[in-house]
Amino acid sequence: MNYEPSIEQKLHNTDYSDYTLHFEPILNSNGRVRFIDHSQGKELTVGINLDDKAFGYRVQAEFPAIIADIVDLAVAIHASDRLAPQNLREKKRRLFVVLPVRHPELLSAEPFRTKLEDLLEWATWSEWVFDFQARVAPERFVEQQLVFLSIVPQCCEVALWSGGLDALAGLYTRLRMYPEKSFVLFGSGSNNSVYARQGRVGKKVESIFPGRCHLFRVPIRFHDSDMQHKNKRSRARGVVFTLLGAACAYLMGQRVLCVYENGIGAINLPYRASAVGLDHSRSVHPLTLLMVSDVVSELLGEEFRVQNPFLFWTKAKMCKTLAEEGRNDLPSLTMSCDSPHRQQPIQCGYCSSCLLRRQSLAANDLEDLTRYVVFHGKRPPKESSLHLAHMLVQVNTLRSLLNVSDERDLQWEALTREFSDLNDIVDRCAEVENLLAIDMRNRLIQLYQNYVSEWDTVKSRISVRPLNQCGKQQVSNRNAVTVQ
Repeated sequence: MNYEPSIEQKLHNTDYSDYTLHFEPILNSNGRVRFIDHSQGKELTVGINLDDKAFGYRVQAEFPAIIADIVDLAVAIHASDRLAPQNLREKKRRLFVVLPVRHPELLSAEPFRTKLEDLLEWATWSEWVFDFQARVAPERFVEQQLVFLSIVPQCCEVALWSGGLDALAGLYTRLRMYPEKSFVLFGSGSNNSVYARQGRVGKKVESIFPGRCHLFRVPIRFHDSDMQHKNKRSRARGVVFTLLGAACAYLMGQRVLCVYENGIGAINLPYRASAVGLDHSRSVHPLTLLMVSDVVSELLGEEFRVQNPFLFWTKAKMCKTLAEEGRNDLPSLTMSCDSPHRQQPIQCGYCSSCLLRRQSLAANDLEDLTRYVVFHGKRPPKESSLHLAHMLVQVNTLRSLLNVSDERDLQWEALTREFSDLNDIVDRCAEVENLLAIDMRNRLIQLYQNYVSEWDTVKSRISVRPLNQCGKQQVSNRNAVTVQ
């Protein structure tokens, strides 16, 4: 007989930092979750609400209960990951999540539970244990089969919409590549500034391509939560975003959800061998998208795929169409910064995400109109040059590995000796990318060759020094980038 220990028994294991999150039914208002920090002996109740009225604008008349459960699951994951503290260099975090759902028998069944918990451990470097219970609550308004008049044609592409540069460049490129297509842009989150930016960038693109872009957003809101310090970098955000986006795509009659992310950022190779845990996010990693696809397919009982059409593109290549059309006005509307500041200028200009943004614009000779702290704000911290140093070390490593030979097999052997995850990506993802393993290996080799070449072109123009230390030439060149 298989014996599954109870939550109480598991809590006696001191190898973990344990948290329990007991959710009431997810509602449009007055929803709550009881949060227990077992290591601190602390308990509080936090409000959590979902504004899902955008799901009323859909192609499919019925709102299946299992789709509503996917939405609730995403909200619970988001709240749990934000509320439970995490330090990647201390004890591993373990989250016990109690969630009422409409189909507890489906969400509790194998292999769904295993797929879900494996996905979340991979994405968040935490252990997750779920207790799905029967939901006893009225349906939310959008579940009552009330469909608003949809202005979106049935043949559309549904894509996640973050308001970032990759999302903008990816959408702009797809709009030009497929002039007959319409696009549904799906946004979510609990940050008001991100929400506002998604709207501003979306409306600007809509004004350039009238009638072809439709922005739908489903925000998640905390209230009465000031007593609990929240994780700034939610490791589960990619999973949450794609689960909600999958629900949107399904309701729009689609079985594919697109994510626009450059391959360098998606795979996110470590900059150094000593990287601990998830120093690098796996939000849109190819294996994360594959695992989310499997989780959603398992619940739906039919194939569903989360797809990144730009997996083999660098960020610079994604921005090429913007450059060709002289749209240097658009990137400055977007946000790339890992640690945005509260006051203007918001983006730091020296974190790895800001640097990749600046590199991609410089490689296309696109004037960067973004205001960065490093150039337009107060003096940046002394360690501001470390990110650029780490990135250039990685570029040098990649160059050395790729220069071992002109033969692809030897190049791949060298790359995977240093970055073994690349083999796993090819082994598990080649089939879903409709590629032979050898072809996917070659395309990844080309991706990193292009990346190294782009850096070689622009690295002398990339600086993390304040303007008053850069000289007149760098003052006039907003893309300038040099290492001290």
